[in-house]
Amino acid sequence: MMASLGRLFADIYRLRGYRLPLLVFLTFLNALFDGATVAVLLPLLKSIGGVVGAGDDWLSQAMTYILSIVGLQMTPMSIAGFGVVLIVVGAVIFLVQAHLSAKMQTDYVAHWQRRLFQSYFHAEFDFFRTRRAGDLIAAAIMEPVRLGGAFYQANLILSSVLFIGVQIAVALVIAPLVVALLFSAGAFLFLISVGLVKRGLMIGEEMTFVNADLQSDANELVHGAKFVKATATESRAVERLSKTINRFRDLTFANAFDVQLVRALFEYASALVVIALLVAGPLMLAVDVGAVIVIVAMFVRLFPKVTGLRQCQQSISLVLPAFDAVLAMEKDAKSSMEILESPQSHVDHKVEPVHIKFDHVAVAIEGREVLRDVSFSIAAGELVVLMGPTGAGKTTLVDGLLGLRRLSGGLIEIDHHSMDSVSMPDWRRSIGYLGQDPLLFHASIKENLQWVRPDSDPSMMNTALNRAAATFVERLPRAFDTIVGDAGSRLSGGERQRIALARALLGAPRLLVLDEATSALDAETEAGVVETIARLKGQMTIIAITHRPALLSVADRVIEIKDGRATELNHDALKAH
Repeated sequence: MMASLGRLFADIYRLRGYRLPLLVFLTFLNALFDGATVAVLLPLLKSIGGVVGAGDDWLSQAMTYILSIVGLQMTPMSIAGFGVVLIVVGAVIFLVQAHLSAKMQTDYVAHWQRRLFQSYFHAEFDFFRTRRAGDLIAAAIMEPVRLGGAFYQANLILSSVLFIGVQIAVALVIAPLVVALLFSAGAFLFLISVGLVKRGLMIGEEMTFVNADLQSDANELVHGAKFVKATATESRAVERLSKTINRFRDLTFANAFDVQLVRALFEYASALVVIALLVAGPLMLAVDVGAVIVIVAMFVRLFPKVTGLRQCQQSISLVLPAFDAVLAMEKDAKSSMEILESPQSHVDHKVEPVHIKFDHVAVAIEGREVLRDVSFSIAAGELVVLMGPTGAGKTTLVDGLLGLRRLSGGLIEIDHHSMDSVSMPDWRRSIGYLGQDPLLFHASIKENLQWVRPDSDPSMMNTALNRAAATFVERLPRAFDTIVGDAGSRLSGGERQRIALARALLGAPRLLVLDEATSALDAETEAGVVETIARLKGQMTIIAITHRPALLSVADRVIEIKDGRATELNHDALKAH
């Protein structure tokens, strides 16, 4: 645990710099003023004169000296006034320290959430294909929150240690023998609770995995709610979630009870120590009554800190594994970092349609050769349709063109430049893309249209909507400001696809990629979209994956992807299909 805690503080220091040592200094200052406030009790008892033996100790002498500097006598009111000043100053320091601590904690959580999402979206697309979405979401959202809890608990541990250290230092001056007995009792209590801390660490590590499982299962089932309802399998969905929920419940209960067990151990054992101290101090250890009273007062204030320190150790063992979890996920994402630019990157700001050449392209996925020898060219402004059986590799070929799949052989040329020498961000920004399952955000139609090109004005958006046969937007009560719902759930399938097509057409892209773009459209709407696409020929290069005859009829060429190769189909071959 100490190694992970050290790495946690090192990471916080790298992020927040001087603020971490400042927080430590303020925490120490707060503990110092707190100890000084209790220490004032002994001189106060002497000045009141009600306690035998509360006399010529160094605290009383130091108080006399301090008061004399400001021209005050050693009277009960002067000492009490000085104690009030210590309390007020200590309260101010505490509030400053608490504000800084809370700000650092919340900033640290937000930093890690941004840091993980940034590492995700800078990774290659295969990173998302090979991992559960729930694991990624849990690591980026929930684990940093647990990490914030670790920071909070670590700060409490630091505060408790400094507070205890200052109180013990003062108490040692007053009655070293009594403090030695108290320290021995405390050390014994800590020793017998070591096992609970170790169990807390194991629980914390397991909760990291259980939390990820719960996020994944919930994510899959919520997104698949339509399937669950349509197949009357609600009970199976609840049963699957319940298993993980019960595991999470049992782990949480075990940790919560362990915390209370530690608290009971320290509280009741400490009460026995207080009684023994009050009896044995004056009678058996020859400690004067005033010193015993002050030591008891210190112990009463010290007890919650000692108990809290052990509880913090128990609690931090539950959340500290989150630090190793986020580090591991970030390392995993960075190992898949996408290289978008190379030293030889060719930056191209052309606006005319693009010329594309596939030269003996091969793609292997997890050892299985999907494409083995695909070669054909697409002239600038040409509309080419890709067709073929399911799983033949049509989308895989397009993914290679988008830079989302690595080629295992051959090359792709863009305007006679190898894709390896093309600036990938520049290339992707010149593409209008509409995939098989169009993504719409839970936002307005306007926000969805402007996702790729934020500078699009209403005139540009209207033009794109007209091109995509999406004039229905004008008839909506809130028009552009209509909220489409989660994944466009407030729109029909055809409406979602037309909005996504309009987004792809915004900004007159050099290349338009349509992956089954008309699959959710009725015949009449499809005819309008196909007519629009036909009019775009020559203005942009178009690659369409489809089996629909309407789009085939306006294609300049049809390429069949089958058995890992590409074959151009003539009209007779098309009729045979």
